[in-house]
Amino acid sequence: MAAERRAGYGLSPPGAPLADAADAAPTGGRFFGALAWLALLLGPALAWLIVFGLTPDAQCGNWSLHCTGKAIMYSAASWLFGSLLAIVALFRGERRGVAVPALVLNLIPLLGLLAAYMFLAERA
Repeated sequence: MAAERRAGYGLSPPGAPLADAADAAPTGGRFFGALAWLALLLGPALAWLIVFGLTPDAQCGNWSLHCTGKAIMYSAASWLFGSLLAIVALFRGERRGVAVPALVLNLIPLLGLLAAYMFLAERA
């Protein structure tokens, strides 16, 4: 009798397997989430190292505007790639404790660049 009442409300009787898999914690790995963190942490450092380390001094000089803009765009590409990796990690059911912070922290600088672009476009 009590089991029938519970069944009417979507509750399963004691000892029954979970009917809703969405409530279960994700058991996937951390591969794409870890790649998103690497894109967040190492991407901008590698971008600046590549632009200013591998470009001849005659071309970039002392922090020229052209090379700085190129490094910023490479960093933005890294953050965008990290965001996409974190979204893939979420869709694959990987651990949210790894993927969600990586997604948020990859989106923050992208939103900052978008806000700076909009501010400069308004002034021009």
